Amino acid sequence: MKKNLVYILFFIGFITYAQQSPISVEVDTTAIKIGEQIEYKISVSEIKNVLFSKLQLDSLGKVEVVEDLPVDTIKNRLEKKYLITSFDSGVYVIPQQEIVINNKKFLADSLLINVATVKVDTTKQKMYEIKSIKREPKTFDDYKPWLWWIIPVVLLLILGLYLIFRKKEKKPKVKIQIPPIQEALQRLKELDAKELVKQNKIKIYYSELTDIVRTYIEKDIKIPALESTTNELLETITDFNESSKLGISKETLKQLKTILQSADLVKFAKSKPEANEINGDRLIIEDILKDTQTAVLAKRKEMQAASGTSTENNFEIPVAPVKKKNNILKYILIAIGVLTLLFGTLGYFGYQYIKENFIGATTSEMMSKQWYTSSYGNPPVVIQTPEILEVKSVNLPDNGVTSIGDFAHFEYGSMVGDFYIGLSTINFISEMDNLNFEGAVQGSIAQVEAAIGSKVTNVKTEKIDFNGIEGREVTANFKSKNELTQKEASYKINMVIYADKNALQQVSVVHLDNDKSAAEVKDRILKSVSINR
Repeated sequence: MKKNLVYILFFIGFITYAQQSPISVEVDTTAIKIGEQIEYKISVSEIKNVLFSKLQLDSLGKVEVVEDLPVDTIKNRLEKKYLITSFDSGVYVIPQQEIVINNKKFLADSLLINVATVKVDTTKQKMYEIKSIKREPKTFDDYKPWLWWIIPVVLLLILGLYLIFRKKEKKPKVKIQIPPIQEALQRLKELDAKELVKQNKIKIYYSELTDIVRTYIEKDIKIPALESTTNELLETITDFNESSKLGISKETLKQLKTILQSADLVKFAKSKPEANEINGDRLIIEDILKDTQTAVLAKRKEMQAASGTSTENNFEIPVAPVKKKNNILKYILIAIGVLTLLFGTLGYFGYQYIKENFIGATTSEMMSKQWYTSSYGNPPVVIQTPEILEVKSVNLPDNGVTSIGDFAHFEYGSMVGDFYIGLSTINFISEMDNLNFEGAVQGSIAQVEAAIGSKVTNVKTEKIDFNGIEGREVTANFKSKNELTQKEASYKINMVIYADKNALQQVSVVHLDNDKSAAEVKDRILKSVSINR
């Protein structure tokens, strides 16, 4: 009976305490249909040193936050509103929410919400077949992306056709006629350089040797020597020598016959002459060429003297000078094509894409765009930011390696740009007994001064607390050259540092001092910081 009385007194005391709680929870309704929204409001009868924890939803994860609205100050009260919904029917419990006021924890009342399905009376509602997706009619805007590609492609095609089919200045063909005797003697030298005899390639050697003399006879005397047999060639050249009175000696014709017949024996009867015979045949061929050339030149001089005209056909045609073309028009067309392609690409991808991925959003645009809620580092820091922070590598000082177990640094932008966000987490290897916040603040300021290359002024520090974790809020100013405008600008630093014996977490925001939109972005970022241990 006493125990029951104690429990009754406990619950009476709890209810009395709850009635005196400075926290109240209100909703516009507790019963909704699937997809409808509930305005969930937490009111606090204090305006100073109040910390709202992250909203805790049902354990099944069926209730979702549609929008997390900023904290409003109404007279002597703070109001925090959330828009929540659910897309699964059922009854769900929104648990008690923890609020810290003046370093004391208070719990708000839990809430029961009912989510109902939408009833459809199939007896009254006619059922129809599922219709296929109907596409919207095409408009000119639908073809704009293609237009940005078609224009440069057409221009490049026109340029290519112009370069291909334009009238080109005909270059005079350079005809250099080498006298047959020079060609034959050159081929003999090249045959010697091959050293076919040393390689025991006698058949190939004699084939090339006879081909040299046959080619010369065909080119200089105009006798079809290449396609004639040995007997046919000897008969033809003998008859032509007598009829035209060319003047080739009988000894030369006899030597030619001997060489051609010996070559036939090597090529077709597998004859293998001695080395001295091969060398002798090589010298005889050269003599045949020179003797024949002497006879041919003498005959041509005789004919020239008789007719009074030149019959010499072995001469070199002079090379006509080639005029240099003016390529200015070509370069202009190429430049126009490249610029058109460049502007077409920019138009296709859009200014917004280039701005978001290369230039970056302005602070006024940051407030209206989608924000990201992410967890960074170890121990994790949950924070809302307009852009995802990127992990960066940082060299730790030698005296910090032995005490720091895990360190991570994330950031967006540049300290001397228009807007900067930095986040660092440190996990100590062993527990730190004496926390020196003043030293941490001084070290952070020194880091900033080293990064910007100028002095930080007007440093102000205020003690803060988050769920029993002590911290410091730091504000300061500095002047430095803006890396975008290359002009000196005034900046403001806003920094929060939380630390206990196991870890340290720090969030920094740097922005232009005269940028009001940046101040709003900063406030939203720092208010969203949630520290986990």
